Amino acid sequence: MNNAELILKSCEIPAVPMVAVKVLKLVNDPNTDIDTLADTIIADQALAARVLRVANSAYYGARGNIDTISDAIVMTGFMTIKNIVLAAATRNVYKNFGLLEEKLWEHSIGVSVAAGILAREVGGLSSEEATVAGLLHDVGKVVMNNSQPELFSMLTEMVYNEHITFAQREKEVFGFGHAEVGGLFSRKWDFPEGLCDVIRRHHFEQYDDLLDMAPTERTLCTVIALADALCVRLGVGYQGPMPDIVLRDDECRDILQIGDDRYAEIDQTFKKLYIEEKSSYQTG
Repeated sequence: MNNAELILKSCEIPAVPMVAVKVLKLVNDPNTDIDTLADTIIADQALAARVLRVANSAYYGARGNIDTISDAIVMTGFMTIKNIVLAAATRNVYKNFGLLEEKLWEHSIGVSVAAGILAREVGGLSSEEATVAGLLHDVGKVVMNNSQPELFSMLTEMVYNEHITFAQREKEVFGFGHAEVGGLFSRKWDFPEGLCDVIRRHHFEQYDDLLDMAPTERTLCTVIALADALCVRLGVGYQGPMPDIVLRDDECRDILQIGDDRYAEIDQTFKKLYIEEKSSYQTG
């Protein structure tokens, strides 16, 4: 039995909200008009509220002047709408929301924020695409936790007690890793192919393993790996900071050409933005 068969046998496919699926199909259709897309978004009140909040954010300079979904689409564009929907769909995959799930969610938000900062630093990447990839990178953990909560709880206890990452023990416990699970199920959810590859390969063993990817996706995969390492060291989504853990962030920094001084500044920027973004998800 190969890993894909083992995963499908062991894990349930979480449902993605139908409105999200419809919106993604519309966004990917070049013939879609704004009114049709707006009407579909309005069918999900939470999604509509988040679209309006993003459109009225300081990033777009609207300052509270956007009060219709149609205007929000015009202001932000189809690509941003797609990213908002992907993020919302992932949040809804959580069946329960206890302490463990909260930690998983905090880590996803942290990597999302860090990835956006790193994408702007590196250049040549869409910071919005990077933030969405960061938010979705560990969706495989959510699937594993939903499907086999007792086994995932045991894995989490090992991670906390041994001060290691999930990737260092999960194959021993499950027989497969969360990156594989996330890559498999994101394809079943019809997420963009490039995003599926980044989710599946963000724990690459060596950079040469990524050489068959398109250059932009290869860079994004490295950004996600570095953002993940930054959050692990700071303890975002874990019980506490793990500054001495052995990770591959130095290699990723070399590949992305980010020096020590600049990385220290990124670290400080991240700490500030993470608190703000976490708050926005809790209220948005």
